[in-house]
Amino acid sequence: MPAKQYPLDVQSVGSDMYIAMSKGHHDIEEFMKAAVAEHPGLSLGGPAHVWVKTTPGNGTYDCMYNIVQQGVRGAWPATYCWEFGEDYKRYNAEVQP
Repeated sequence: MPAKQYPLDVQSVGSDMYIAMSKGHHDIEEFMKAAVAEHPGLSLGGPAHVWVKTTPGNGTYDCMYNIVQQGVRGAWPATYCWEFGEDYKRYNAEVQP
């Protein structure tokens, strides 16, 4: 069975730290270009392919996104990046807020 394809749709999901993600394992360079364009000035870097499980939120959050191991029941693929992640200067060099 072929892997499910997800459209590149960058979302901000951090609270204390800026985190951007898109469902699916996307090309890292394309993802970072879209993430920085969508969220200029956030110094995003350190892109990674991860597996995420959504759990019910608490307080002001509807849900929580938890990075888990591949194969965990209910896990789905995502491409993530973090504020001041590795190589953030390179990824943000061409975009000014």
